[in-house]
Amino acid sequence: MKFGLVIMMKIIKIIGINNCTLVVYQTCEDYYYQFAIIDEEGIILEPGDIFATSEDAEEEGREIINCF
Repeated sequence: MKFGLVIMMKIIKIIGINNCTLVVYQTCEDYYYQFAIIDEEGIILEPGDIFATSEDAEEEGREIINCF
Protein backbone atom coordinates (compact mmCIF):
# COMPACT_ATOMS: atom_id res chain seq x y z
CA MET A 1 0.00 0.00 0.00
CA LYS A 2 1.38 3.42 -0.98
CA PHE A 3 0.65 6.67 0.77
CA GLY A 4 1.07 10.16 -0.64
CA LEU A 5 2.94 13.06 0.84
CA VAL A 6 1.51 14.19 4.18
CA ILE A 7 1.90 17.86 5.04
CA MET A 8 1.14 18.85 8.59
CA MET A 9 -0.35 22.25 9.26
CA LYS A 10 -1.95 24.19 12.07
CA ILE A 11 -5.05 26.18 11.15
CA ILE A 12 -4.88 29.66 12.65
CA LYS A 13 -8.10 31.25 11.33
CA ILE A 14 -11.10 30.44 9.17
CA ILE A 15 -12.91 33.58 8.00
CA GLY A 16 -15.96 34.04 5.76
CA ILE A 17 -15.65 37.04 3.41
CA ASN A 18 -17.83 37.88 0.38
CA ASN A 19 -19.05 34.28 -0.19
CA CYS A 20 -15.47 32.98 0.12
CA THR A 21 -13.61 31.25 2.92
CA LEU A 22 -10.15 32.43 3.90
CA VAL A 23 -8.03 29.88 5.74
CA VAL A 24 -4.82 31.08 7.38
CA TYR A 25 -2.50 28.30 8.47
CA GLN A 26 0.99 27.62 9.75
CA THR A 27 3.12 24.90 8.26
CA CYS A 28 4.55 22.69 10.97
CA GLU A 29 7.73 21.94 9.06
CA ASP A 30 9.04 25.47 8.62
CA TYR A 31 6.75 27.55 10.88
CA TYR A 32 5.80 30.04 8.18
CA TYR A 33 2.25 31.20 7.54
CA GLN A 34 0.25 30.77 4.37
CA PHE A 35 -3.35 31.14 3.27
CA ALA A 36 -5.88 29.50 1.00
CA ILE A 37 -9.10 30.88 -0.41
CA ILE A 38 -12.11 28.68 -1.14
CA ASP A 39 -14.68 30.30 -3.41
CA GLU A 40 -18.43 29.71 -3.37
CA GLU A 41 -18.07 26.91 -5.95
CA GLY A 42 -15.50 25.09 -3.80
CA ILE A 43 -12.50 25.98 -5.95
CA ILE A 44 -9.35 26.39 -3.87
CA LEU A 45 -6.80 29.12 -4.58
CA GLU A 46 -3.54 28.64 -2.73
CA PRO A 47 -0.90 31.10 -4.01
CA GLY A 48 1.97 29.49 -2.10
CA ASP A 49 3.41 32.76 -0.78
CA ILE A 50 4.92 32.53 2.70
CA PHE A 51 4.61 35.12 5.47
CA ALA A 52 6.39 35.71 8.76
CA THR A 53 3.13 36.38 10.65
CA SER A 54 -0.45 35.15 10.43
CA GLU A 55 -1.60 38.78 10.28
CA ASP A 56 0.41 39.35 7.09
CA ALA A 57 -1.03 36.20 5.50
CA GLU A 58 -4.56 37.23 6.48
CA GLU A 59 -4.10 40.75 5.10
CA GLU A 60 -2.88 39.46 1.73
CA GLY A 61 -5.72 36.93 1.55
CA ARG A 62 -8.29 39.65 2.30
CA GLU A 63 -6.82 41.87 -0.43
CA ILE A 64 -7.13 39.10 -3.00
CA ILE A 65 -10.72 38.31 -1.98
CA ASN A 66 -11.65 41.99 -2.28
CA CYS A 67 -10.41 41.91 -5.90
CA PHE A 68 -12.94 39.18 -6.85
